[in-house]
Amino acid sequence: MPQKILIVDADKSVAQALKGPLEKQGVKVDGASDLGSALYMFNQAIYPVVFIDIAFEELPGLVLLQRWRQHENPDKANAGFILVSGNRNKGDAGEGRLVQELEDIEIVSKPINPIAILGLLKKSMATRIRRLKFLEVSGQTQKLAASSKTHNAAIEFVKSNMKDFGIKGQDLLREVYEVREQWQPALEVVDGILKIKADQLSALNNKGRLLLRLGQAEEALKFMELADKQAPENIDRINEMALAYLVAKQPDMSVVKMHQLIKFHPDRPDMKFDLFAKLQEFGYDEHAIKLCKDTTSPLDVVRHYNNKGVALAKANNTEGAIMEYERALQYFPKFKENYRIFYNIALAHLSYKTRSHYEIALDYIKRCLELNPKFDKALNTKEQIEGQLTKTGKSAS
Repeated sequence: MPQKILIVDADKSVAQALKGPLEKQGVKVDGASDLGSALYMFNQAIYPVVFIDIAFEELPGLVLLQRWRQHENPDKANAGFILVSGNRNKGDAGEGRLVQELEDIEIVSKPINPIAILGLLKKSMATRIRRLKFLEVSGQTQKLAASSKTHNAAIEFVKSNMKDFGIKGQDLLREVYEVREQWQPALEVVDGILKIKADQLSALNNKGRLLLRLGQAEEALKFMELADKQAPENIDRINEMALAYLVAKQPDMSVVKMHQLIKFHPDRPDMKFDLFAKLQEFGYDEHAIKLCKDTTSPLDVVRHYNNKGVALAKANNTEGAIMEYERALQYFPKFKENYRIFYNIALAHLSYKTRSHYEIALDYIKRCLELNPKFDKALNTKEQIEGQLTKTGKSAS
């Protein structure tokens, strides 16, 4: 039995109803009724078993579960997850298919009988232990696969233990090939799975991902879209699709997927800026600007790029700092708070200590003061630059 469990449900009575009976069985019960509390509690402690309301409003239960499965701490990522469905919400077909794809998830309906779920808690603990053991084996196998000297040994190890590994063995064999970027043999493993079960979602997803690595973006999308239609809201798949659409020169569709990713990560506002950068990397500046304006406030844009620029400037990467400052101007060029950006660009140019850069710095200081005429630091810097330009002018003459 787990020593403690976490229950994520906006209805506080769910956790309260289980608290007394389960604590008599030696199981401590913690409840989180909002997303902030849930994220904090999950990060602060290790819960061997976690209940999540499938209809949790702030973030769908299956999305939250996937987020936690991605946790860097294996003890947290491999918790025994139990989805809780209400009487009115048993989950739709897409959710059911996604549960199957993600694997190792139990489901219980409300109202939860504290005595009846004791067996479910034990089952979830067994699942957790099994997942952790397989993760250990998988990690050791991939280390062997990473070396050219032991790569073949890793392949033989997986193949000889396929019966014990069960369905996870095929995935592990694929991963062993992928460690050495052997995309074609990895693809053959996936094709073998699809021959037996043509609609196996993780295999469809892996085939799409591998085809993308092989430069076949449009073909890759056929498999990803097929899986996505059956089981939407798979975060890993959405990530891959966002990239695949860019490679296939379909930026509008990529932006659709990026909107989903932003929605699923409300606690990670900086992630949006990585998506904007990805669009720009592929040459879709207009799409990046629109996505930014649809999802991000001008002030957040200024703060983000200003902070990145300052950090780079402190690390003596002046060129990189200027690039980050200028990104903010691309998205909201007329925003009043841009005076901070103009000021920092001026400081960056001053660090070059040449007349041409002093002149550029003076131009940015003037633009800063147009937006904020009473900004004392800018006024003082303007005087210093003008004085420096006077000196360099005299020395040149």
